[in-house]
Order: sequence, then C-alpha cells, then structure tokens
Amino acid sequence: MELNFSSWAVIALLSLATLLGIGFKLFSGRGRAITKSETVDLNKLKAEKSSLPVKEFGKKATLLQFSTEYCSICPGVSRHLSQLEYRHGGLLHLEVDITNRLDLAAHFQISQTPTVFILDQKGEIKFRVSGAPKPGVIQQELTKLGAI
Repeated sequence: MELNFSSWAVIALLSLATLLGIGFKLFSGRGRAITKSETVDLNKLKAEKSSLPVKEFGKKATLLQFSTEYCSICPGVSRHLSQLEYRHGGLLHLEVDITNRLDLAAHFQISQTPTVFILDQKGEIKFRVSGAPKPGVIQQELTKLGAI
C-alpha cells in the first residue's frame, strides 16, 4: 500500500501534536526562578484572607496563587499550599481569583491556572510555577529561600 501526500500530512500533524503534548506535560508544573525581580503591590492585588484585606506579606515567604472559577485543579493546589502555610510558621498563602481580573492576568503574564508565585518577605517574586506544581517543587524553593 502506497501512502499519498495527504496521508503523510496527517501522520506528520499527529506526530507533531504528540511531541508538543509530551513537551507541555514535561515542563508544566516545574517552575522557574525569576531573575528580574518585581515586588507585588498588595493594594493593587486586593487579596483577602478570611474576608479581610491583606496588608502585609508572610514573615518568611508568601505563596501567591492565581486561580479561576473554572479551574478544576486549583482547589487541590490551594489545599496543598494551605497545608504548607499551616505546617510552617511565617508562610502566608493567598489565593486570588483572576476570572474577572484580566488586569492582573495581563500584568503578570498569566496564561494558565493555577499559577503560583513564591514571594520573599518583602514581596519580591522569587519563583513561578504555571500549572499544578510537581511534587516537592514548592518545598524545594521555600527551602532555598530559607522559609522552611
């Protein structure tokens, strides 16, 4: 059986899609260190904790999670980050819903939720994870930062 051009085109497209999917899965959730440091403005963020506005960062670090209403994995990530906050004093976990906050999504270049930033005690972004964090990534970065 001889393959014509359209058959080869379909095979090439399927191969490309498979490779892109594998690449996305491998790199999603790993995170990256931020070299160009930016300080998060809590007033612009308008984050709340227990229905009260947040006025200061965690004493050691802040875990800033951006979520949306329709994100299916965000609640699990939120529980994990809340457990870290509970277990380690000086950590603060903030979750910000960006469903209606496109200004924040554009400013922080968020194209996937959840997106988690690790901030130092001054609010400078030190690490970023897009997608569900791989096991141990957050703890490893918090250890590097000296927060746990």
